[in-house]
Amino acid sequence: MSNHEMRFVFQRDIRGVLDHFSRLLSLRFCFLSPDGRELQVGEDKPFCRFCSMIRHQLGEASHCLDCDHGGWQRAAGSGRAVWYTCHAGMTDGCMAVRSGERIIGYMMIGQFRTQERCSTSVCERWDERYGNDDLQTAFLEAPFYTRAQVEDIMGVFSVLVDFIVSQRMIAVRGLEPIQPLLAYLSEHPDETLSTAEAAQLLHRSVSSFSHVFKESTGTSFLQYQIELKLDRADDLFRTRRPITVREVAFELGFRDPYYFSRLYRKHRGYPPSRALRAPADVAAATP
Repeated sequence: MSNHEMRFVFQRDIRGVLDHFSRLLSLRFCFLSPDGRELQVGEDKPFCRFCSMIRHQLGEASHCLDCDHGGWQRAAGSGRAVWYTCHAGMTDGCMAVRSGERIIGYMMIGQFRTQERCSTSVCERWDERYGNDDLQTAFLEAPFYTRAQVEDIMGVFSVLVDFIVSQRMIAVRGLEPIQPLLAYLSEHPDETLSTAEAAQLLHRSVSSFSHVFKESTGTSFLQYQIELKLDRADDLFRTRRPITVREVAFELGFRDPYYFSRLYRKHRGYPPSRALRAPADVAAATP
């Protein structure tokens, strides 16, 4: 199922959550599809005046999108909420929303300041074109938070997104038949199920299960399970130091660490020892 083919189901409570949080902090709080389409926005709040000027009057919407893409990638890689300052000086936060281990979208909060002036280069481009201070004036209209306050906001934001996911306020139509299985796999990374065992969990025949799973996820059950374990391995390599390849293999249910290493190399194109040597803070939560 491609991103454009995803059909979302939103519980009624999701709008209340987005509206209250947006109103409380005077920020934009929204849910985006994996390809960046805004599907739910708290209070239907528009872009702040500064961001609208950057996007439309300076024509730099593509730069804004590049910054957001970078934030989404960091959030997806880290498995937690991250925040970042865009090319123009405005700050946003985001967190990946998952169904099982599959990313179905991103929650974003933002358009607030952590500094007193917008980007110097952006201000210069504005001045060259319009010859006034309107852009800086609009920048100062956005809420200001210290770095410590941003960390607190992101902490609450993270808990709230986890709650939204746990209550299944956002779902993808088509994944519902296999959602209990996806949740089980996510909660038991050390287990490896056969296709027959997975089918039994959903009370389906093997052929019916295989068809529904492939139709819902775009991949086979066994391939999905392998990718799930390798993604979890990457997460352990990044976040749990010190740790060995052998320890990761055992934690993910591989009795033979050499088999795990061969499987990892086959699917990633390099050995797990290379991932283990990579910087631990590749997806840092702060800019």
